[in-house]
Amino acid sequence: MAVIGKIRQRAGLAIVVVGFSLVAFILGDLLTSNRSFLGVETNVAVIGGRKVKIQDFEARVQELENIYKLNNDATTIDQSALQQLRDQAWGQLLNEELLVRQLNKAGIVVSEEELFDMVQGRHIHPQIKEAFSDPSTGQFSKANIIQFLKTMDQDQTGRTRAQWLAFEEGIRDERAIQKYNDMIKFGLYATNSEARTMYVHNNRKAVVEYVSIPYSEVPDSAATPTDEQLLAYYNKHKDAYDQDASRHVEYVIFDVAPSGEDRQAAFEYIADLVEPFMNTDEDSNFVAVNADTKPDYGYVKQGMLAPRLDSVMFTAAPGTVVGPYEENGYVKVAKLTDRRLMPDSIKVSHALVAYQGAERAPQGATRTAEEAKAVADSLLELCREDAEKYLDIARNASDDAVAAQQDGDLGWINMGSPMDQRFKAGAFQLGVNEVGVVESNFGFHLIKVFESGELTENVQVMTIDRLIEPGSKTFQAVFAKANEFAGRYNTAGLFDSAVVKQGLNKRVLESLSETDRSVPGLENSRELVRWAFEADEGDVSKAFEFEEKFVVAKLVEIREEGIAPLEQVKEEVTAEVIKDLKGDRLIEQFSKAMEGGADLLAIATKVGKNPAAAENVSFTSPYVANLGMEPAFVAHAMTLKENELSAPFKGEMGVYVIKVTTLNEPAEKTEFAEDRRTKLNVYHSRSTYEVFNALQEKAEVVDNRGKFY
Repeated sequence: MAVIGKIRQRAGLAIVVVGFSLVAFILGDLLTSNRSFLGVETNVAVIGGRKVKIQDFEARVQELENIYKLNNDATTIDQSALQQLRDQAWGQLLNEELLVRQLNKAGIVVSEEELFDMVQGRHIHPQIKEAFSDPSTGQFSKANIIQFLKTMDQDQTGRTRAQWLAFEEGIRDERAIQKYNDMIKFGLYATNSEARTMYVHNNRKAVVEYVSIPYSEVPDSAATPTDEQLLAYYNKHKDAYDQDASRHVEYVIFDVAPSGEDRQAAFEYIADLVEPFMNTDEDSNFVAVNADTKPDYGYVKQGMLAPRLDSVMFTAAPGTVVGPYEENGYVKVAKLTDRRLMPDSIKVSHALVAYQGAERAPQGATRTAEEAKAVADSLLELCREDAEKYLDIARNASDDAVAAQQDGDLGWINMGSPMDQRFKAGAFQLGVNEVGVVESNFGFHLIKVFESGELTENVQVMTIDRLIEPGSKTFQAVFAKANEFAGRYNTAGLFDSAVVKQGLNKRVLESLSETDRSVPGLENSRELVRWAFEADEGDVSKAFEFEEKFVVAKLVEIREEGIAPLEQVKEEVTAEVIKDLKGDRLIEQFSKAMEGGADLLAIATKVGKNPAAAENVSFTSPYVANLGMEPAFVAHAMTLKENELSAPFKGEMGVYVIKVTTLNEPAEKTEFAEDRRTKLNVYHSRSTYEVFNALQEKAEVVDNRGKFY
């Protein structure tokens, strides 16, 4: 079953397209779980004019849910996996509506013979090679595939066959899409003219002297734009203000923090446990039942405990109890349960006896925990009767298939190794060449220690902790405060004045998308996103509860998809027009300085600046050293002749006059075959992405998922 496990990892959430990089194009919306459609038949998408009903989309999701449950032997699906499945369904939908239609038009298919060739023939699919290779040698064997296909129906549940067929369908679709993309890719061509231009641009470099005056030297008051100038600029540059639908939202948070009463309750809970903890002989069970966090049963050497404990536990007698005390948001009580000399590290091996329900139990495991314990104990008896039997057991009777290939060897470990705490605690209690049985979350381990490091004094300290968290009374008080705020300050003006008056910290979301899963910093806050796209400008929300926070929001502005109106982008337009007007003044200043044919040094002197120089200016980069991104500077430099002085021109940061002092032309050449190949590789690398984008743009995809989830 190890092989189908590898296949399942690839088939579970990538059933339709295995290797195709569709994820690069599908940004998706990452949805939540609200399935209430109010009984209305509505379109979840419109693709190429075809309407997709929400019921049809949900059917896709349900199909993927069923496959997911089958692959993972699960009866339920958590929210994270459900989000991925919805995205998977959206990917399938786009794939079928955009790409599969093109495959059908082009008559592209993958025959049974091709599929056989990918599975058992001369051109084995890379993922099949990986799954059916020997992990220890990396060698691939077709015999392993054939054996697997012959025996997969021994799984009477049918899961193995279903998983394999899903995987086959995935690699078939991947091959068909690859054919389509290759057909386009290999139809592209780079001409000698393109290759020569690329060669020149890559190798033509200039040393440029320049004089610049930054826009900041002209005060804003000297460049005040009129409404007509703003409108003229906006009309000329409308395409720069194309936008997706979004919302501008402001909100305040009412945090639910533990009160003094909540802290006292946590201390009282721990205080009541001090005496029974001190007197119990069942320390591990007592801690497991009463602690808020997962117990640590390990041993540690001096310097590894918290300072308040480290100074006590290495001199105190076993049974010593410290606490209650507060640490990192918890109230704690700690007990010294053991002290002993232990190695700082051990070389250890194990054989695992798993049982049904244990963590990472093999598929099809049927043993109960009691049966697994009996098996482990019987194996321990065999080892005690004949020590040489251990390696055979670790190699052939372990449910840890990976470790079994190495005779169970886990290498050298220490108490800080990222392993199960109970496993480590049990392993470090064994002597060299001693075998023992330890239970962990994975089952029962038959453990043998082969070597050990230097002995040092270690202690075992068990801790009971209680999280200091807000109680129901605290929640109710904060909710009442947030609810009162939402009810009393329910207009934009009242909201703003209350925020100032109460000294609240107002958060701002400039651009919230309808498909955003949540608001940054607010877990599971999809409800706030949906509210923002249902509300009117100026609306104030109810008090939303997100984890340990209550949130009240105000919708500042609605931004619809398309070209933003001037009023929405007036601030950006104004900044650009002011810069443009300043540029006009600076060009006029330069023009006066250039009257009479002055050279660059004379011009610099007249405008009160020092000339500077930039090296390696080239068409390949719009970046200029010490100036930053200045594409206009590069463009002017590349059109000038050597020692030619430019007219003044506007850049990103200011106005420039430049002179190319050295122009390094590329060596003459007549053969551009290598350059053509380089240019063609650029086309090839972009073709898949750009073809999909072109299909998506042509289809005018309307994504309405955010209205339903």
